[in-house]
Amino acid sequence: MSGEELKSAEKKAEDAAIEKENMRVAMTAQEERAISTTMQCGKCKAKKVAYTQAQTRSADEPMTTFCECMNCGNKWKFS
Repeated sequence: MSGEELKSAEKKAEDAAIEKENMRVAMTAQEERAISTTMQCGKCKAKKVAYTQAQTRSADEPMTTFCECMNCGNKWKFS
């Protein structure tokens, strides 16, 4: 008998749930983040900041930049 055949019903259900969750995560669009060395964290003063940009207001307004310090995890945004 193979390992799959020897699994209990409970273990098979658990494995199926894990596989379903992994598939859901894999199919979700991932946000692309760029790393900047020109922006500086206001909290720890590190210059390694990940950022994304999104148009959150009308088209004639500037894009909003969402930042996260890669050193301390501080998050902020600006337009």
